[in-house]
Amino acid sequence: MKKRVKKDNLVSREELLALLERVEAQSLKEGDGQILKAVIEKTFRVRQLHWEGKITSKGQLRRLLEIRKPDKSDDPQ
Repeated sequence: MKKRVKKDNLVSREELLALLERVEAQSLKEGDGQILKAVIEKTFRVRQLHWEGKITSKGQLRRLLEIRKPDKSDDPQ
């Protein structure tokens, strides 16, 4: 069984909306690249699991969509 990620270590809805505004303004900041990469990877993963019929609950979907906050030292930008 996978360990649950602490809510403090997840990107919030508000943080994602702020990121979207920065993308639109073309003014990304440190850590944004990692978040964008995680969102894109999760999108493809959820899509694949849905097609395979492997998402069986809202809780499972919610956990699949969780995105960890970036580690500042690992930012590829």
